[in-house]
Amino acid sequence: MKSIHAFIFISLACLMFGSAARAEDIKVTLLGTSSPVLNINRFGMSTLVQAGGQVLLFDVGRGAALRLHQAKVPLRDITAIFITHLHSDHIAGLPDIYATAPLGPGGARRVPLEIWGPQGIADVARGVELMFATNNKVRVAEKDMVQEATTTLTHPLPSDGGPIYDKDGVRVTAFLVNHGQLTAYGYRIDYRSHTVVLSGDTTYSPNLIKYAKGVDLLVHCVAIGSRRLEAAAPELVQPRYAHLASPEMAGRILNEARPREAVFSHISLISSRDIQRPSHDELKSRIGALYDGPFIIGEDLMSFTITSNGVSADQYSAAKRHQEPE
Repeated sequence: MKSIHAFIFISLACLMFGSAARAEDIKVTLLGTSSPVLNINRFGMSTLVQAGGQVLLFDVGRGAALRLHQAKVPLRDITAIFITHLHSDHIAGLPDIYATAPLGPGGARRVPLEIWGPQGIADVARGVELMFATNNKVRVAEKDMVQEATTTLTHPLPSDGGPIYDKDGVRVTAFLVNHGQLTAYGYRIDYRSHTVVLSGDTTYSPNLIKYAKGVDLLVHCVAIGSRRLEAAAPELVQPRYAHLASPEMAGRILNEARPREAVFSHISLISSRDIQRPSHDELKSRIGALYDGPFIIGEDLMSFTITSNGVSADQYSAAKRHQEPE
């Protein structure tokens, strides 16, 4: 009898401690890893961060709603949306999430979408509301959705960045990065003892190094033209490198930040009519020539779990990317 009681106690203790450990985790899922270029395998830029029971969405590129569906995250559960900048490939999926989340019997969103972003984000949100004004009027009248879900709450970011969100131990800090003439931000997410930094679209930025130094996971952008293309058409490649980190710049950034793990997203593979896109092997080789730490070339639906034991990756697979959720 004592052995049974001991077994039950140990089992309950394992469950309790296991739940506590899981409660302290951060999960990061790459929903979309592409540039504005159409790519059936890489959807528009979007990153999901789950921590403390919250569902935080960073950028909402083309197909974000579909990738959330594949990741089995209901649109109704989105806690907050954070936009890095107002280029089309970072906001093109917002209308879909806005219009689709309030639909669905018994499981629809019933509260406004809350969105943080650069100055101008209120105009974007208002434009989406106007876009669906007739749709909303009809659907509310027919009780397909509730009025509260037709509105948005927007929060323009401070011009210099800073702490912008703090809820149940999950803290989000915005910081300015270098994306040419367009105002753009990166984000740092802190929860318990874990930290994730999303670079947004940027070249080298001292702010990024400051906030990303030694973090558990750094999600960074990269652009690459092959050596052949760089030599043959520098006028095609160099403007991209003025807005997004080249492989060499990415290697320098990782070398200075030294994250525990790094993954590249917003992957811009530059080509021309005569010269094809560079391979992932070339991208890895050029980054690795300047950085001896771990890094991964991201794929849609790849995820990372940060625990007290470190960072583990759930590798992407083509079957998973095209799989219909159960």
